Formats: sequence, structure tokens, C-alpha cells
Amino acid sequence: MTNTTPVPLGSSDSLYMTAEEAASALNVSVPTLYTYVSRKNIRAHKTRGSRVSRYLRSDIEQIKSGIAPASARDTAPGLTGSSAITLMTEAGSFYRGVSAIDLAEKATLEDVARLLWDAGDFDPFECPATALPPQSDALLKACGNFSALDRAIMLLPAIEAANPRAHDLGKHGFLRSGADVLRWFAAWMLGQSSPARLPLHRYIGATTKCGPKLEDAVRRVLVLSADQALHPATYVARAAASTGATPYRCVIAGLSAATGKRLPAVRVGAFSRFLAEIDNAQDSTEPIRIRMRESEDIPGFGYSPFNAPDPRSAALWASLRVLLATDRNFARFERAIDLAIDLTGQQPDFALLAAYVNRRIGAEPDANLVRLGRIAGWVAHAWEQQNEMPLVRWKVNYNGVLPG
Repeated sequence: MTNTTPVPLGSSDSLYMTAEEAASALNVSVPTLYTYVSRKNIRAHKTRGSRVSRYLRSDIEQIKSGIAPASARDTAPGLTGSSAITLMTEAGSFYRGVSAIDLAEKATLEDVARLLWDAGDFDPFECPATALPPQSDALLKACGNFSALDRAIMLLPAIEAANPRAHDLGKHGFLRSGADVLRWFAAWMLGQSSPARLPLHRYIGATTKCGPKLEDAVRRVLVLSADQALHPATYVARAAASTGATPYRCVIAGLSAATGKRLPAVRVGAFSRFLAEIDNAQDSTEPIRIRMRESEDIPGFGYSPFNAPDPRSAALWASLRVLLATDRNFARFERAIDLAIDLTGQQPDFALLAAYVNRRIGAEPDANLVRLGRIAGWVAHAWEQQNEMPLVRWKVNYNGVLPG
């Protein structure tokens, strides 16, 4: 596993500002800045080995633009607006203080899951995966005509029922169940009927025979996808967790929410069709030219969940260019993407690049590598919510017709 020692807080000029720099940016005095830490929820971090604090640049920039920092925005009652899991910045995501982009160089999804889950010395992946009981054959057959994502949602309750420890919601039991979900989802996304072996990127490589370079690309996608802070689907997984639901049910909630039509994740179908057009065209740039000629949007450009171009996209694109430099299929894809970059002035979305890797291994578009990676994050959030927060009880402000 890669070194997961957190970067000393306040050490990166791209992420933090000194008190003097922050006060100057906001046109206030340093003492006033200190009051903003509590009044406006500016996040301040002490520099290791010093009494000096530095201030998160993104919070300062948001206040300058009249937007409340993310840490100060209202959340649903009972769902925390604070989390120790993932910090999202213009430099990328940091999983418990560790750069996701740095982790993607060497770490496995299992390494990242243990980090996000704050597992310590406990390894939830050492336990064997739950086996489906023999009578599940009829269930597997009945699910056969559904998509891989729908099969996962249908079959996870059967895995839960077969696991005698599924309702052990102590930390070790909870994390074991989370590992179980990851192994089974990896198997179902590849059309397999027995749980995946570990590590998951090697299992995917061996099952699909994609070769070591694509296998490494798979690993990078899984690591970079693992969490995105309080994403709407994560919000749903946390809400389920607040009731005392098992990790199996929390992941079902997250997977169901991820199919919502308002979320960018539903673009996977458009990405799949776009990638097929590139593959099938005699000239791989033709699908780009047609869309520009007809004033249509090019799928997979212009979206970022960050307040800046997505750093994960830049990191993955650079890695793919190196890993697949001699790959003929990638050369065609690269020509198309380079033309789109030139015409739009935008970089490809992380989700489009992940969809390309997903297509190369033959996985279905909806049960994909991003969702497999994100399950690790959902389990982390589910445990944090269940362990640290009360049951969510919303108070509704009724604004309908009053009784006569």
C-alpha cells in the first residue's frame, strides 16, 4: 500500500492561506478573520509543530464571491454537514487527509477502503465472502434478464440473509459486510455468480483478460472514484444508515439513488453510445465533427464536481496516455478526445474516461467501475452516520390547505 501519512495541514500553498493572506483577500483585519472562523465557518488548520494556523483557500474564495462555505451550508436535520472522511478541494479529493490522486499511483481499492473506513489494524477483507445458499439458483435465473445494476439491487438482500453476521452493526461486523458488498458487486458487474477474489482490480483483470496495463487503469479508476463527500447518493446512503440499516441495505439505497435522472451519473448511457460511435466510425473523430457541425453538445465535457476543472480527470487522462501509449484502440479514442479538447477548450470529464476503461473491460455501463469504487465511500459514510449521529427525524413545515 502507498504511504497514507496525511500531508501536514497548512503546508500546501495551493490549498491554504496564511492569516495575513486570508485577511487581505477578504479586506478585513486579522482579528476579524479570527471571528469569521466561527461566524462564517472558515476551516482553519494548525501547522504541525507550530501555533500558527492556515485557512482553507476554497472557503476564503467562496466568501469573497458571496457564497457560504460548504462547511456552513444547511443540511437535513440529523444528517451531518461535517465529516472526517473526504475533503474536496481544487487540488482534488483528500481521503482522511491523504491525496486521492497520490493514492491512485500505487494503492488498491482495498487499501483505500481501509483508510476511508478508519479500520486501523483490523482487515475486513481477510474474512471469506458470504456464499449464496444452493436454493438461490432459481433467484439467479430469475434475475438473468435484468441489467447488472438491477441484479445487484435484487441479490444483495439474499447475500445479507445468507450472512449470519449481517446484523452485527459493531464496527468490525459492519466493515466485514462492507467488504462483502464490494466483492459481490465486482462479480455481478462482470456477469459472474461467485464472489470476487482480492484485490479487486486483479480479479477484474484476470476475469476479463484485459492485460496488465488496462488492469492498472482499472485500479486507478476505482481509487479515484471511492468518495465524493456528501454527493446526493451518499446523502441517501447516510439517511438509510441513520435508521440502523445494514451496509447491504445502505448500498442498495445508494445504488437506487445513483440512477436518479437529476444526477450526472445517468449520463453513463450517453457515454456508452458516444464511445460506441467512436469505436465504429472509420475516422474516430467523425462523431466529434458531426456534433460540432450540428451545434450539439459533446458528451463527457464541461462537468466537474469541484470548483475547478476536475483534478481526477487530468490525473487519469495523463495516466492513460502513458499506460496505453501503444494501444491502437486508445490511439483512436485519443484522437477523438484531443479534437474535442481543441474545439471546446475543455478537458474530458472523469466519468467519460472511466466509462472508456469500463467499456474496454466489457462491463455493463450502469454497473460500472465508478459505482464499484463509490461503494467503499458509501460504507464509510454509513458507518460514520450510524455510529456518530442520531436517527434522522425531519420536521416538515406544512404549507398546504388548512382544515376548515
